[in-house]
Amino acid sequence: MRSTFSYFRGSLAFSVAVLAAVAWYGFDSGGAERAGAFLLTTLVLAVLETSVSFDNAVVNAGILKVMSHRWRQIFMTAGIAVAVFGMRILFPLLIVATAGGVSMTEAFIVATKQPQRYQQIMHDSHLMIMGFGATFLLMVVIEYFVQHEKDEHWLPGIEPLLAKLGSVENAQSLVTILLVAMVAAWVPAGQKLAFISSCFWGYVVFMVLHMFKQLFGGMDIKTAAARNGLIGFVYLEVLDASFSMDGVIAAFAITSDFWLIAGGLGIGAMFVRSLTIYLVERDVIGQFKYLEVSAFWAIAALVGIMFAAALHVELGEVVTGLISVAIIGLGVLTSLPSRQRR
Repeated sequence: MRSTFSYFRGSLAFSVAVLAAVAWYGFDSGGAERAGAFLLTTLVLAVLETSVSFDNAVVNAGILKVMSHRWRQIFMTAGIAVAVFGMRILFPLLIVATAGGVSMTEAFIVATKQPQRYQQIMHDSHLMIMGFGATFLLMVVIEYFVQHEKDEHWLPGIEPLLAKLGSVENAQSLVTILLVAMVAAWVPAGQKLAFISSCFWGYVVFMVLHMFKQLFGGMDIKTAAARNGLIGFVYLEVLDASFSMDGVIAAFAITSDFWLIAGGLGIGAMFVRSLTIYLVERDVIGQFKYLEVSAFWAIAALVGIMFAAALHVELGEVVTGLISVAIIGLGVLTSLPSRQRR
């Protein structure tokens, strides 16, 4: 059996390389004191990203477990490139280019040379990003709980009621539309259209994936991923993207430096990938019966936090991370009695 360290060796090597580059970047721009400050900022971002995304790793592991070894390897190679380069570097530049009406080259100049303007553009795009990400994740959560055949529950007072909704046609869409409408009612009049539009596209992306899942794989995502690795891979990448949206925006509460944000969140993304593979190969989810369901409740909490952020009620990365870890921790603790009986 592989050692625990072996699962995280690549992430540690990546972290060392990134931190060395950050130290050089800081030293070149302001000496040893600036280098130390940059290193600390990057480490804080990395730790926050990892803690906030722990529920992401658990959900990923549940899907990745049914996928072939080949697709797991693709997830750890091409998938990492998408997570680190795509979402932590390319995604913010696309936002700047779209919101600012400039080319990608100009967007790169704004991000790296004009930090205050970059921060303002990202802040102004906050509502739409939160709407898209929260709606997609909301659909993911509802799909998990609204299953009429689901007969084992962690929260007996709530989950059986949600499971019964599975027998109602289009229950998932109806619940999503109702919740989005309730949030939209509190959005200022001048921002309603932008918010509803972003939520609509989050819904559309999920439904497109849902369509391909049913065409090529099966009714639920795990069945689809087992039969068609590409469907599972694309689903995981969009899921990761939705999780990372709030992290990219929230990072500006710590720094507006493009490279520090990319480096810190990139390190966090690498550790989440390594943790996912560890959970799969060590069958951690199988050992803790309530770990997966608690991760979905943590995602539900994240959805609430993202919708709150769209209404300018900011809880911050630290609080978000603590809530996520606390919910999953409860899932682990309540799983211990059944684990001891095995």
